[in-house]
Amino acid sequence: MKRRILVLLLSIFSSCTLLNAQNRDVNPLMEDVRARFNQVKDYEASARIKIDVDFLKIPVKQGKIWFLHPDKVKVKAPGFSLLPKRGMNFSPGQLMDAGHTAIFVRDEILAGNAVSVVKIVPGNAQSEILIATLWIDSKRKVVRKVEATTRNEGTFVMDFTFKPIAEAYDMPTQARITFDIRKNELPLGLTGDFERAPEEKGKKNSGKGIVTIDYMDYKINQGMAAAVFGKGR
Repeated sequence: MKRRILVLLLSIFSSCTLLNAQNRDVNPLMEDVRARFNQVKDYEASARIKIDVDFLKIPVKQGKIWFLHPDKVKVKAPGFSLLPKRGMNFSPGQLMDAGHTAIFVRDEILAGNAVSVVKIVPGNAQSEILIATLWIDSKRKVVRKVEATTRNEGTFVMDFTFKPIAEAYDMPTQARITFDIRKNELPLGLTGDFERAPEEKGKKNSGKGIVTIDYMDYKINQGMAAAVFGKGR
């Protein structure tokens, strides 16, 4: 019932915001993005990980990231484990199953790129993600931004940066994850060298944390992730 209400509200929202524009069928665009995403069966990449939280000083870490189609992601960096899980483990495939509801909202320019803004309600009623907004580059068929509301971990936003010119697999060079955080319930499982930052008088906690991941040295479709996730090549 809750999911049906969400779909109904989205439909009303779409109708109200598109009085002067034709409500576009975005399913062909979603299929193109899914087909492009499905080309990548696995990858391994080196990563530079920076965590920004108002009240903690956390050194920049070097690590590895593995992906196994359709939605398995693992991050390994010496000295700490990293959450929020929903942001770190996100992949576009989670929002592109056959049962999702996709509603076109508008076209806009995002960081100099023409994108279509699309609201998504996942088809799986048990999905941790309740509702999401995608900013889709309709020319390169990639997702440039995601804003998602989850059941248990608040809202997170992911901004992706790509090379100026598309390559065969067109993988992001950077992901910037902004997530909800409360000072007494830090969603970071940390071990290693970090310290509390001195509190500045009059400065309030922003309530947000930011994880910035720079991706380097991709190894795509070489079976590198199979052993990491315990599957044979």
